[in-house]
Amino acid sequence: MTVAGSIRSGIARCAAAGVAVLLLTAPAGATPLRRDAQFPLPALGLTAAQTFEGRDDVVALVVPVPPGMAPAALRGTLQVAPDAGTGRIDVEVQGRVVGSVEVPPGSSTLPVSFPLAGVPVVNGAATVTLHSHLTAMGAGWCAAEPGTLTLVDTSVDYTGDEVQPAVIADFLPPVLNRLTLYLPATPSAAESAAALELGTAVVARYANQTVAVELRPLGPGNTVPADPPGLLERRVVITEADTAGTTLRTTAPGGPVLAVTGRGPELRIQARLITSNMAWIAADTDAVAGSLEQAPKLAPDSVTLRGLGVTTLSATGPGRVRIPIAVDQTRLGRPSGNVRIHLRGNYTPLPEVANGQLVVNIGDSPLASWPLDGSGRIDRWIDVPDRLLGRFTEVVVGLQVAGTALCEAAQPITLTLDPESTVTSELLVPPVPGGFEALPQALMPVVQVGLSAGTLADANRALGLLAGVQRMTLTPLRPELVPLDAALASDRPAVLIAADGGLPDSLDLPLTVTGPTVTVADPGGGPAQRVDLTGQRLGSLQAAWSGDRMVLVATSTGDPAAADRVLDWLRAEPDRWYGLRGGVLVQTGDREPVLLQEPAAPAVERPADDHTTVLVAGAVLLGIGLIGAVVVLLARARRNPGRRA
Repeated sequence: MTVAGSIRSGIARCAAAGVAVLLLTAPAGATPLRRDAQFPLPALGLTAAQTFEGRDDVVALVVPVPPGMAPAALRGTLQVAPDAGTGRIDVEVQGRVVGSVEVPPGSSTLPVSFPLAGVPVVNGAATVTLHSHLTAMGAGWCAAEPGTLTLVDTSVDYTGDEVQPAVIADFLPPVLNRLTLYLPATPSAAESAAALELGTAVVARYANQTVAVELRPLGPGNTVPADPPGLLERRVVITEADTAGTTLRTTAPGGPVLAVTGRGPELRIQARLITSNMAWIAADTDAVAGSLEQAPKLAPDSVTLRGLGVTTLSATGPGRVRIPIAVDQTRLGRPSGNVRIHLRGNYTPLPEVANGQLVVNIGDSPLASWPLDGSGRIDRWIDVPDRLLGRFTEVVVGLQVAGTALCEAAQPITLTLDPESTVTSELLVPPVPGGFEALPQALMPVVQVGLSAGTLADANRALGLLAGVQRMTLTPLRPELVPLDAALASDRPAVLIAADGGLPDSLDLPLTVTGPTVTVADPGGGPAQRVDLTGQRLGSLQAAWSGDRMVLVATSTGDPAAADRVLDWLRAEPDRWYGLRGGVLVQTGDREPVLLQEPAAPAVERPADDHTTVLVAGAVLLGIGLIGAVVVLLARARRNPGRRA
């Protein structure tokens, strides 16, 4: 098919989908940027630590590959358990071994490098399998089970020249380090709204990667930024104009930049094209989007294990096996309670000389247990108490065999769960846990955004909060910019930016400031905690159930810089979001922000690869800056007159 034929075919498909896309200008050649790079696994959307258990285990990695580059090696440090035995790890590609790393006896840590050169790249990714083969002391299945190998501090080496996009369809690469959105120095509401929606959508698209997103002003008289892009950075200019469209300006100074234009709501429609399912067809430098409106994704009452993203549903081993099930409230799409799991599956029937049981736990808390029988089948409902639910709850299904004095009883057993096993839940309001741990599920699916000043700085603050919350879920948030008064009066979840303070008393927040007095309510309804703050400026980020909805509020006692220090601290290390507890994060002076609330009840949280460094503190002694902290349990504030911070 000719280029013209491809364009006509693409337009016809878009028209059939209710989307108008007009392709205009022939693309220029792609622009190479710089050569060679190394990225840690989290930057590629992969788990930081890869674990191999038992005699034979497999870890599959889908490694994204930037255009113009090729994977060269997978490097890291292998942590070897004392009882891991000896063996090797093979690198397999399409069933063929392309390299191996030996695990010698007596190892504890071992620098390793797995070859990836020549691995086929399909649709922007290279798929490799790491296959461990370990042998323990002794022989046969009666020997002790080998211990664990863990690959940490892992990164991927790439060779080649990163290529900047030449057409709109290639604008977003498989790996993205940074998205920089440029607005006029004094943006209109439509420009800010488009930037918030586009920035949040890009973070959702790269949910497993640590993409930095930032708003910057266009220089006076400039229509495109003059600075060149960084490695794997993409730049977008959003401005109101009479002509609606999306244009990739390949000849811009420094490198390609995407220009999004339109008036009012039309500007948001054009911004949606880049992250929509129709972006692939814009194989040119110019496109005009028609209707790209998508209905918000509503939370279902029932979802399968497959729908929750649980992929490891089978385990094999001698005597004891376990399968973790991640119950993620962000995937359930709402603050959830009355969670029940309909477990279905099967296991290896035991010989007559052995007996055992199935157990279901959350941490050290048992949920259910029952003896094995000769059927080898599982069909049972498991109730998960609300008090044990967190944003992320790991429910572990285990099979334990007793009576293994005979060798044959120690032969391997297999436990398998049906991916169509269902998890049911109900909306729980107020959410449990509350505060920061209710995010982002309590902001779904549509969250209103209110800006007190409506400036570029306010929009950047809101984008930082939306990006931080969005990184904790694969489910896209839908930000809707509205006037601050409308957001305050609404019953919808909201992100509120009042960096200079001045929020009304009707907003029920955990922390209030009246004159020099800082007040935080007690979670159990006891006396409020109070301390005087004389001559100091306080910045805070608060998450609270106010009225009948969740609010996330950035504010201060009249000093926007104090609010910015809180937000900049979170932006510097995005994983800090996972460590937030309670509902109040406070900053004053030149000190790091601290949490002023401890959750009222323990909750199961993110897996152990979370490396947050948040200081969970109690009430803070406020004098000349923050000079100390003591542990106090605090909760959602009662209504107190005065200024909010």
